[in-house]
Amino acid sequence: MAEGALWSMYKMNRDRTARRRIHTGLFLVALMLGSGCLGATDEIIEQPEPSVVTAEVQIEGSPTTANDLIVANAVISEGTGPYIVNWRLDGVLVQTSSSMTYDAGFLSVGTHTIEAEITDSMGVTGVSAVIFTLLEPNRAPTISLELPIEGIAGVPVAWSVDASDPDGDDLVVEVDFSDGIAQRDLSGQHVWGEPGIYTVRVSATDTSGFLANAQETIRIEYADAPSLTVSTNPSPQGRIHLNLAGELTITTSTEDPLGPVSVSIDWGDGSMVEPAFTEESHQYAEEGVFVVRVIATGSTGITTERVFHVEVVSVADDLEAAQLQEELEEEAEEQLDSEVEEELDNDGDGTVDDVTEAQQDPDYDWQSDFDPDGDGYYDDDQEVDDWVATDEESVRDEVGDEEETDAIPNDPLMIEASVVNEDEGPSDAELGPIPADNEADAEIVNPVFNDAWGDVSDDSLQEQTYSRSISQVTATWWNDTFWEDWDNDGVPETLCHTTVGIFWFDSDGIPGPERIILVRTKHCSHDRDGDGQNDLFFTRFRGLDFVDQNSDGIPERHDVLTRVVWTWDNGTYEDVNIDLFVHARTDADQDGNLERRVVLNRHQRMVDQGIGTVLTAYFSHSRFILRVDSNDDGTPERWMAIDHTSWVWDPTEDGNADRHRDYLRAVVRKDTNQDGSVDVIRALHQNTVQFDNDSNGVIELQWTWRAGVLKVDTDHDGDLDYTAWMHGWHQHWDWGMVEYHIHRFALTRISDHDTDGIPEWKQRIIHMSNATDWDFDHHLEQRESYTASLTWSDADEDGYEEHIFRRVRETTYLDQHAHGWSHQTESTHSLEIWRDLNHNLRAQRVVVTGLSSWDNNSDGSPDTYDHLSRTWQAADHDHDGFLERRVFHRHHMAARDDNADGNATFALNSNIWHARNLSLSPSGSIDLLQEAYLSHIVFEWNINSQGHAYHTNNTWIAFHVDHVTNTIQGIIVTVITIDSDQDGTPESVTITTGNTGNPP
Repeated sequence: MAEGALWSMYKMNRDRTARRRIHTGLFLVALMLGSGCLGATDEIIEQPEPSVVTAEVQIEGSPTTANDLIVANAVISEGTGPYIVNWRLDGVLVQTSSSMTYDAGFLSVGTHTIEAEITDSMGVTGVSAVIFTLLEPNRAPTISLELPIEGIAGVPVAWSVDASDPDGDDLVVEVDFSDGIAQRDLSGQHVWGEPGIYTVRVSATDTSGFLANAQETIRIEYADAPSLTVSTNPSPQGRIHLNLAGELTITTSTEDPLGPVSVSIDWGDGSMVEPAFTEESHQYAEEGVFVVRVIATGSTGITTERVFHVEVVSVADDLEAAQLQEELEEEAEEQLDSEVEEELDNDGDGTVDDVTEAQQDPDYDWQSDFDPDGDGYYDDDQEVDDWVATDEESVRDEVGDEEETDAIPNDPLMIEASVVNEDEGPSDAELGPIPADNEADAEIVNPVFNDAWGDVSDDSLQEQTYSRSISQVTATWWNDTFWEDWDNDGVPETLCHTTVGIFWFDSDGIPGPERIILVRTKHCSHDRDGDGQNDLFFTRFRGLDFVDQNSDGIPERHDVLTRVVWTWDNGTYEDVNIDLFVHARTDADQDGNLERRVVLNRHQRMVDQGIGTVLTAYFSHSRFILRVDSNDDGTPERWMAIDHTSWVWDPTEDGNADRHRDYLRAVVRKDTNQDGSVDVIRALHQNTVQFDNDSNGVIELQWTWRAGVLKVDTDHDGDLDYTAWMHGWHQHWDWGMVEYHIHRFALTRISDHDTDGIPEWKQRIIHMSNATDWDFDHHLEQRESYTASLTWSDADEDGYEEHIFRRVRETTYLDQHAHGWSHQTESTHSLEIWRDLNHNLRAQRVVVTGLSSWDNNSDGSPDTYDHLSRTWQAADHDHDGFLERRVFHRHHMAARDDNADGNATFALNSNIWHARNLSLSPSGSIDLLQEAYLSHIVFEWNINSQGHAYHTNNTWIAFHVDHVTNTIQGIIVTVITIDSDQDGTPESVTITTGNTGNPP
């Protein structure tokens, strides 16, 4: 009935839509035209026209619910293609196409009709439809499981399941307990026989096969073991350390709510106590490391165990930690001597390898530069000595008589710039200081001293580091007092006391402790002379701090120190011997590159006879390796190898050492900016011997030899581009009245920025001085010295220096006093050359300076002096090999105060500038010949202590001459100042001047 009513409704809808079919026919015509069915041939073949189109609409699959996809297909059994299909869903046209398939998608719950109206190529139409009903979709059930998170093996565990179906379907519930047992029920109890972690899974299935799952995890453990508390005496953290004569006491406490508990103790040496009382003690019969097990067994048979490791020794030196310290020290001792020698003198020639170049570097032969013919005259001085300045009298004759005037004329001829060009003054090299007599010490020697004897801030070198470390943990401590037989007479006579603290911690169960700290001290004293007072003392401190966090047997850090002190002290005489050995290393990330390494072996002896407040004798020998690489890049920021010996002998204990010897070999390397490249290397080899045999504070003999090197990476590009070598010696004799001092050093500096072996800059310095004292006043009568230097630069590295500067200063000092010298003379000679990049001479400058001075009242300030400086400079501007410009400057200053009363008899300040320009034509004729001259002299008479002169003569003489054009200009100015009362305000000033000019 229902389907009949649906069919009537379908026919009514069909009639209403019949009028639309004309559109379908037009669409069909268009389709046929487009497909070529019409007009495709010249001849039309008539075909019999079928009377009907027969088709069937079929639904894909078997959709039953609104969750099923609806797809309809039209299956044609009769008709002539192609076809046009009008698809209608529930009477509504939804698709017109040639497709025989219609995808309706998902439809709502209820009855639906899909109709296919098919028109074939002959215009015949057929209709087919399908009617179907969609129901509500089935919904899956829900399920949950209630289960505790833990249980005990063998004890029932309650569980329950809550399952439901929203459609009211019957459910099948299954429970899987993951131990091979499953059941269908909603609740119950289950027993797991073995401990473990189990996942319980439950499922609910409805009549349509829809499934719901849930699961929970439960941890099944053994029944609780009895509680066991164990305390030991001794009771440290980690391993227990026990003296063979001592006992180990174990105290236990147990508790088990299920019943009684029995305790057993296995002492690890084959003996056992079962059952054990709450307190048990045990003494071991032999040395060794024993594993002690304390076991508490409950009524269910479940046990609780505590394990302890006990090391038993008869003496502290037998401890494993002590043996480890011995191995670390022996290893370092073997390495230290060989490593120091490898780093300092690998070739075994007796000289620090890094200073070999410095030792072999020849001294600067300055005499060959300044006096190549060896006649005693410096050849460079020839230019200044041969210069003939203009005759000032001829200038006066040319200018004529001077006439008095009211003011000093403002004439450009009267200033230095009228003669000398701006670039013809002293160069930077000339203005630079003469190298000091300690130049090499300041650059190379002193920094090495500072590193060698400076404070090395490493905690491993301090005893308190080890004492502080063990005080921060719970360690085993032993204290013992006993007697020793030092004189080997069979009767112990020396009282000793030892203290041992040991901490051995191993928490992870992996063989090998993570931390060991061992501190051992021993103090002994003995009365050797039998006077009732101890006079011989022995103290030894040994410390070990060992860290191995990952228990791989390779420590990330270890520090060991041993310090032994022997002291003989009878109240007046004291003799102390100290031996210190330190070995420390750190490799925190265990990459094989040490972030820190310290090895030090030092022996010291100090003797005090009780005569004075200082030592009679002191001896020290140290060998030291230091490596610090804090950023772990493989290049230490600081690395040192040092071998140092010092010996001082002062038998009278007056503070004046009669003998002193000092021997040092050192190499220091640094990476100052931590970029992975060494940028500073210093090496030094030095030997000093000193004698003061009569202990009067005056050194009779001192001799020092040293050689050193400095290498620097100035631009931090990884190449050591600056090098300085030095070698030198110092000698001093003082045999009563006669005293000699000799000091000598040679220094070479090289800058090679591209490190190609061809330096861009080089400097050589040689210094020599000697001094003599002929009396007993501790002041020298004479000191002579010279300092010579040669500096050149070759910027383009072609082997031809573009700039050369050499200079020598010779000095003589006489009659030393408390504030200086009574008389000194100095002479300085320098030559400076500039060349262009084509090796042509561009300019040349010669300077000769002499100074003599007298300190007549020994106050440290010269009263009478005479200073003369002469400069000759020439230039070749056109690079033709001819010096077309030459300039001469003479500067003379003098003053005289022979009685040193502050009133000078006279003072002179004189300057002469003289320049000549000369150029020749290609034919050799003179193209240019010019002269410029300026003389300025200030002469003062009778100058008081305030600097006011009674009479002052201030004179300018200047002229310019062009010999080719035959022109001349000249001027003379004289200023006479009279200050008769010398109060700074002159009574008269007379100015006279004269000039000439051609042309005027």
